[in-house]
Amino acid sequence: MNPEPLSESAPKENIGLEQLHAPWKENEPPKIRGALILVAALMIYNLIQYLGSFFGALASFIRSPLWERYTNPASPRYHPQWKLVIICDAISSTLILFWSVIALVLFFRKKRVFPVLMAASLPIIFLLALGSHYLGGLIPAVAESAIYAKQGTTLIIRFISLNIWIPYFLLSKRVAKTFVR
Repeated sequence: MNPEPLSESAPKENIGLEQLHAPWKENEPPKIRGALILVAALMIYNLIQYLGSFFGALASFIRSPLWERYTNPASPRYHPQWKLVIICDAISSTLILFWSVIALVLFFRKKRVFPVLMAASLPIIFLLALGSHYLGGLIPAVAESAIYAKQGTTLIIRFISLNIWIPYFLLSKRVAKTFVR
């Protein structure tokens, strides 16, 4: 009743490290590919833009002559709306920058909440930019500038892009498979 000795013809089980780690690899979300590479590039590009906007908005507070030039009634560049515009720009730039950093971290960690966060944040960021554009337009010197007209074109492009990206984040199979953590 001794067990049969293993012969050379009997198949050997060779369990390597690859097989031990196989269940872990099956649960790993897919790599960022396809349109998600474009999303990553745009998020990094936008973060750099938002940093510039943030520092530009804070420059009004840090450099007091600039604040005085626009908010002092004795100044030739004074307009009663400048205080509101400068403060709202600083607040919205801070919020957008903070939101972008959080979204970028969630994106690269492939968190499940990322697609929903983006679907909610794209319209919010658009509305903040639209409000800032509107407030700036209340000042005649700003409304007549070429930069103001260019910002209007940028808003139109943002509106079109949010109507493309929101359905992508909510309905894409790749997004659903990638952001699972």
